[in-house]
Amino acid sequence: MKIDRSAFAKLAREDFEFKRETRYLTGVIRLVFGTRSWALSFADGALTDVADGASASDAEATIVVGGTVEQWDELLKWKPRPFYQCIQSAAVKHGMRISDSDETFAYLPALNRMTTLLRQLHNEEA
Repeated sequence: MKIDRSAFAKLAREDFEFKRETRYLTGVIRLVFGTRSWALSFADGALTDVADGASASDAEATIVVGGTVEQWDELLKWKPRPFYQCIQSAAVKHGMRISDSDETFAYLPALNRMTTLLRQLHNEEA
């Protein structure tokens, strides 16, 4: 899985639905793609940075989502197989990681929209 962080940041900042679903979020969403990771930083709902995830540990993150490269490849297919449609079902049925904090469930629609944006970029570059 190879998606450019800056391309994702640009797309996310321009996406009305993602911005609506992340409103009020202050903190870090850490995405773990096998051995690589990103840290999406938010301040009062605005995406302020998409940095290398080494800058934030799981313990420091508000929300953590992770999986193997193979799991992300399945999740980001245009037509994913059953239970890879969203991160939550992929975590329950296929072993992907998702934190169980209150913020995770409050911002689950944002995580779903994020997945859609990542899916779009993943398939444009494939």
